[in-house]
This record gives sequence, structure tokens and C-alpha cells, in this order.
Amino acid sequence: MAPMNRAMGPLARAVLPLWLTLVLLVPASSAAAPVVVHELKVPPLARQRPLRVPGRVPAAHLRHARASASSARVLNSSEDGTRTNGKIIGVDPVTGPYSCSGTALNTPGHSIVLTAGHCVLEKGSESRRVAFVPAYDHGERPFGTFVAESVFVMPQWRRNENPDFDVAALRVKPNRFGKLTDVVGGRGYATSKSRLTAFQIFGYPAAEAGGEELRSCRAHGLGRDVLTYHFAGPPTMPASCDMAAGASGGAWLFDREFVSGVTSYSYQGRPTQLFSPYFGPEVGNFLRQLP
Repeated sequence: MAPMNRAMGPLARAVLPLWLTLVLLVPASSAAAPVVVHELKVPPLARQRPLRVPGRVPAAHLRHARASASSARVLNSSEDGTRTNGKIIGVDPVTGPYSCSGTALNTPGHSIVLTAGHCVLEKGSESRRVAFVPAYDHGERPFGTFVAESVFVMPQWRRNENPDFDVAALRVKPNRFGKLTDVVGGRGYATSKSRLTAFQIFGYPAAEAGGEELRSCRAHGLGRDVLTYHFAGPPTMPASCDMAAGASGGAWLFDREFVSGVTSYSYQGRPTQLFSPYFGPEVGNFLRQLP
């Protein structure tokens, strides 16, 4: 059995220089306060229809502001929707600074970033100084930095780090531009989609890209990861994409609008495949309760 690489040898958190995380991207006022982690409990499952929540466009006075070259390496980079993707910066108290990827999500509070569970909580270690930088590109932050004030994780991830539920959300504070999805818009989300759906996968991989630019892959889901059958939950879902460390938490998008997956892990020796939790009813209940 190939070893699972959650810290993404090829693909999870990417290690960052301390100066980049603490000096450039996170305001000093957020200094030492740890992010509050909430275990978001979900109600018992019942018979449910597939969930679909549409996206949100930016506020009218910000709708035509663009991120200069922030999405130069992503198809349709000039469209408003591209800037919902961003880079997550954090500090693990054990291993130090790291980066992941995330997506602004359409929720009632206009302030949620969707990412992977291990981007905020891994091996029992809760991240600190977490922030989201939408449309980050080679040091440029056209829409500023949104500092996380709290984190939501699924019970299955917090207790057992079950890869079937490697999903988390950040609630971020407004910045000088306003609330997150008023500024950059918010992706919709959907559940119970076909495992063979066509996806566009976004992320900020390290490797040659250095985590400095947004990348995407166009891929199809490839069914199930049989090596996750023994976990309690729907098996994870593979797709062909070769992004490296730092891409974790990036959105798996279908129909150009709806998130139905986030990059979770890869396997050593299989660098051309990424894996996501399957967005079934359990994940749907989690997303539905986000503030």
C-alpha cells in the first residue's frame, strides 16, 4: 500500500519562510491570539435531496475591480469568479509556517473560506495566525488580507483525522475593503454529484510555482479511492492533477460555480493524482450550518 501523503509530500501544507508569513501577510495586530477551533456538529442524517447553493457576486461597487496579474496562469483569469480563490497562510506551533489554498464561499455571514481540515488542524496541532489572501500573486494582495477569527471542522476530522471528512472552514474578519464575499464574491457549493464529474481544480502549489501563483487543472473524477474503504464515511475521490504541496484545500469546481470537493492528499509515487473528500450528505450538513 502506498503511503498516504496528507502533509502532501506532494500535496498538503507547503512550508513557508517565517518572515513571509508573519511580516508580509498577517497584520501585526493579530499577533499571538490562537484561532478558535469549533467542532461543528451535524444533525443525524435523514433522507435528503442533493444540496445546491448558488454563488455570490461581489458588491456592485467592487464588481469590476480586477486583480491585475493575479490569475495570469489560470484560464478565464479576468472573470470575477477567479478571485474567490486564494492562499491560506498559517503557523503550526510544532512545524512552523505553512501555506494552503482556499475558496471564498457563499454563506449568510459573507465571511467563510472553505479549505481542507488538515490546513487548520493536523495531528492534534491547531494552527495559529491563520489568514486568507484572495487572488494572491507573487506577493501582490489586490484585495488585501482577511484574518481568521474562528475555524469550523467536522467531528470526524477533529477526533480521528478521517480523510473522508478532511474539510474545514475559516470565518474571517472584514478588512479595509469590507466583508470577504462582498469584496471577491463567493462560490456556491453542491453535494451528491457524480464521482465522474468534470472538475476544474484550483490551488497554490509549491514546487516550481513556489506557491506564488494560482494554478488550475481540468480533470474528471475517477471514482473512489479503494484504500479509504475502511474509514467510516464515503470513500474519497481521485482526479488527475499534478499540483504539489500548498494546493491542499483548493476548490474542485464544476459548472464553473459550484464547489464539490477540496484537495486533501496524494500518494508517494503517484504525483499525477489528487484526492478529495466526497461531498455527500454529511459534508452537505456541515456546509449548510456554516455562519
